[in-house]
Amino acid sequence: MRGVVASSILTGALVVAATMLLSSVELSAADAYPSRPIRIVVGYGAGGSTDLATRIVASHMEKTLKQPITVENRPGGNGAVGTGAV
Repeated sequence: MRGVVASSILTGALVVAATMLLSSVELSAADAYPSRPIRIVVGYGAGGSTDLATRIVASHMEKTLKQPITVENRPGGNGAVGTGAV
């Protein structure tokens, strides 16, 4: 009886180890995120407080993510035009 339990525990441990090994191989093969430039759409006019805050955050994001970030202003319709652009 003890041999069966020990065998079951060993089999379970091997399955867990194999799963962890395969998942780490799959993660290392993935592309770096993000893999293309980032576009942030602001639904209000350039020079406003929303635009300035977005540009400050975008500059910090560029340094952290090491990806180019473009801030686009799409004013009109109380933000509806910017929402539609996304």
